[in-house]
Amino acid sequence: MASYSYDEVRKDLYSQIHRRLERSEITDKRFARIGTAKEVLSSLNLEHFFYSLVPSGESLEGHFGLGFTADALISRTEERNLQNFLAILIYARCSVESARGFVTNLVTSSERDGLDQLPAGREQLEHVFGIENGPDINSFVDTQPCFCPVVLYKGEDVLVADGKSQRLPYLSDEECVGEGSFGMVYRVVIAPGHLANRHNSMTNTEPEPMARKDFRKIQHSPEEWETMKHILRAPRNSKNILETFGTLQLDKSTFSLFMPLAESDLGEWTKKNPPPKFDLEIWKAGILTCMSGVADGLEFLHSGIKDSSGHRMVCYHLDLKPANILVFSDDSEQGKMVWKISDFGISRVKLAHHQQPTDISTLFEERGTGTSVSGTVNQHPGGSYLAPESSTSKPDMTKKSDVWSLGCVISVIITYLSEGQTGIDKYKEDRLAKSGRDFFFAHSRIPGPLRRNPSVHKQHTSLIEAAKRRNEKEGKMLKGLLDYIEARVLQVDPGRRDSAGSIYERLQDTSSRYKKLAESYEDRERDTLDESSSTRLSRWKQKFLHRKRLDGPEMGSWLVSDAKDVAGCCIAADKFTMAYWTSTHIFLYNLQSFQSSQYVKNIAQYELKGWECKSVKLSATYLIASTIGHHSDLYLFDLIDGSLPGLDFSTSYRIVLPTGNTNGLHRIAISPGGQVLACVVDKDAESSYIYHANIVDLLGHRTQRRGSGATSSSIDEPKYIVNIAGEPWKCHTVKTQGTNVTHLSFASDTTLCYVAQPYITDKHNIEFSCISTLTNEAIHWLDIQNPNSSSLRFDSGNPSSLFTTFATIGNEQKFAIVLHERKFFVHDFNCDPELQTPEASFGNYCIVKLLTDKQHSRQFALGTKSGSHTILLMELPLPPLKHKQRPTDIMTLSDIRYGDRFTAEIFKDSTRTHEEVLGGGYVMISVYGAGQPKLYKVNLPSPNIP
Repeated sequence: MASYSYDEVRKDLYSQIHRRLERSEITDKRFARIGTAKEVLSSLNLEHFFYSLVPSGESLEGHFGLGFTADALISRTEERNLQNFLAILIYARCSVESARGFVTNLVTSSERDGLDQLPAGREQLEHVFGIENGPDINSFVDTQPCFCPVVLYKGEDVLVADGKSQRLPYLSDEECVGEGSFGMVYRVVIAPGHLANRHNSMTNTEPEPMARKDFRKIQHSPEEWETMKHILRAPRNSKNILETFGTLQLDKSTFSLFMPLAESDLGEWTKKNPPPKFDLEIWKAGILTCMSGVADGLEFLHSGIKDSSGHRMVCYHLDLKPANILVFSDDSEQGKMVWKISDFGISRVKLAHHQQPTDISTLFEERGTGTSVSGTVNQHPGGSYLAPESSTSKPDMTKKSDVWSLGCVISVIITYLSEGQTGIDKYKEDRLAKSGRDFFFAHSRIPGPLRRNPSVHKQHTSLIEAAKRRNEKEGKMLKGLLDYIEARVLQVDPGRRDSAGSIYERLQDTSSRYKKLAESYEDRERDTLDESSSTRLSRWKQKFLHRKRLDGPEMGSWLVSDAKDVAGCCIAADKFTMAYWTSTHIFLYNLQSFQSSQYVKNIAQYELKGWECKSVKLSATYLIASTIGHHSDLYLFDLIDGSLPGLDFSTSYRIVLPTGNTNGLHRIAISPGGQVLACVVDKDAESSYIYHANIVDLLGHRTQRRGSGATSSSIDEPKYIVNIAGEPWKCHTVKTQGTNVTHLSFASDTTLCYVAQPYITDKHNIEFSCISTLTNEAIHWLDIQNPNSSSLRFDSGNPSSLFTTFATIGNEQKFAIVLHERKFFVHDFNCDPELQTPEASFGNYCIVKLLTDKQHSRQFALGTKSGSHTILLMELPLPPLKHKQRPTDIMTLSDIRYGDRFTAEIFKDSTRTHEEVLGGGYVMISVYGAGQPKLYKVNLPSPNIP
């Protein structure tokens, strides 16, 4: 066996470990995920390590004892799970003497007496390393928290006695997303392997966003703590109750609950989601179904929870309000929501189990006071949804108090169904004006009992009248529900209030009635159409309309809600991902952005500080940006390698180009598969460079920016820098200035195309060229001649605008090219130049954008007809062209005009069957510029539609 220096082996293993640490750039937050030590300390690395411990010329058996060969030491280390201990020793840079003590006292020793336990104490380490190795012990103690990250277990309470001895397994900084009287709520992302279930040995394999609510504990009896834990661990048979994954007690003073992360709470959701303009009845039915789920969840709290012994537990929420109802996507049905009751397990819950009710809220400090809260907490003046009995001198809160709060929430939600958030705000103002406080109950003007706030009945009457004006059936339906709410829910006397279960049944019934109302609308519209068709249309017209309804193209449109006055837009070619950019921000979108029928919302945004964005290109994996200014750097974002699941901007690179030019970047491009990037910069007054490189190879030369945090905060402060002059960069020279390279795009990951116009010759010809990204050689070259000196009689006009656009057809050898917006031809580089198809002129059609369905070799275009400025989507005929063959009109896009700024891409529709689209797919078109951008989706027709 070759001799290895201990220092060399330790340094190599240190580097391997460091590369695998999470958040390695932040000293006090870095940690090794579960399994990291075993991954690094493979059998081969362990072998190198053990051989490095013995002096040259001495055997392992001679040093550690007979029988302790390398294989035996490796086997012992793996059997005793000592990899974590050894990883700490290596990362702490312990001396060879301490490393030998590790082998002698932990690997070869027959009795370890708990010496391998982690986190390790000083006395324990003195037995392992020897008392004389104090500096190594100090370094080990300081380092071990990195290798002792917390693992959360489902349904269990994890206790960390000393928070300094273990790290929290978060992949990014915690983000505050809410706060209450007793605790703060944070969004955290748990590393893979750190959410575990002992019952089925399952762990999370992907980063998992979670909500964490923190409380400050007050010392109480163990019995009270056990009672609380019974609630948290009780089986959840209702999907409308927020599940608690597990708990964490840190330093015996902080108590944290870990729960699924919601999209938002109900109060925020109604503010961000206005009622739709269409399909209102179906939408209202869905909202009422969600509300009935809340009632069902409340009934479960009141009567469905049992402890581990099977005894019934009665839980009173006592703070039900929109802020404590969380909105989630329903996993069981795409596009649907489920509303879940939260904040029931700790702060304001009472229970009964052969004893008087106990107020669990007294276990925790109220935020900002440092004291516990008694049962009179429900008198808090900010509790708008609290029941009338909360304001009495001796509040007697029961499950009927929750029923009152539920009725208040229902009243607000029905207001939202008809009037949106504006109606909710006005309703609140009316309640405030009637009672002096925002309550659903009020005191009489003269001494006497409490009563329902008069504004409640007034609001309900207004909602009923508005519904009757829309539809008499809806008016009756809504009157029945609201009369029930007033008669059996919002009653000052708790004894006259119905159960939450009864309210659930009433809401379910009303939801069903709304669905039937929607079906009656559809039936009436269908009957009206049939009647009209039979009396006004001939048989052939009926057939034509029926066919168009079944086979004709469909179009949807959405406003882009969070980007205005954008400078540009780019859509990835490989998978729908879209970016808008302004002078200060880049906004990112994908299919998850379509959260409503009216708007798309960004899934990530990046603030530009110190630079103004010039251009952006992207694939589904990477985004590259160039900036306005005299410099030649690119900025690259790894969209799927960040600190969050999904797409985000947290992993960023500044890529320094290998040129001293200070005239800035002209064109940038990224290949369809996201493997290669390219850009154009000036070389001198008469020529320019096209640089291109494999992205993965480039990133292999990254160095971390000094002082960078976990995420980059602005484009002038990237997380990494890539600065290399040679390989993997390849450089191609073009004989014209960079500003004259008007087109730069990839036909594939291996073929880069550019257009230089005018080409620097006396004839001002245009150069269309394709470069191999593998060899850097021009594999295709086409000299498009100026019509003044060519046999091809193109309408030249301005030579700088002669070339309009191009696209590949089927493969990277065949290109469709448009000249001067009217001349169309296809050039196949595999064919003899003499056999190329002549150009075609499509009469009164003007083409401004080509779109290729490469899978089926179909060519589409966006353009106009003479005399019209409205953009038309059309399919172009491909050679061989028949006599006077013209484009096929697909759809007039009346909202898009010639001169508007737009971009478009074709995608395969994975949600539709082959029979439905016959290869048609769909086109995504983004129109942007001044004001609010708009996005269109057009389903392409089957090939047999004329």
